Amino acid sequence: MRTIEVSDAIYQEIISRRKGRKSISKALECELKPKKVVACETAVNVKKVDEMVRRTNREKTYTSGELHAKYGI
Repeated sequence: MRTIEVSDAIYQEIISRRKGRKSISKALECELKPKKVVACETAVNVKKVDEMVRRTNREKTYTSGELHAKYGI
């Protein structure tokens, strides 16, 4: 394990983000891992959905067969 130096402000921020008595290294690991996108079942951002629909209508869409032929997916 390596040692790093951080300012007092950053140290306090890391400590504040810990859950329970989790170690600092685990807290950092959780903060730095890519976040998994989880669909929210209870709240919908209508503006984002409307923008997505408008963007999708402007863009070309592909069938699964076309994707498989073009990209091997």
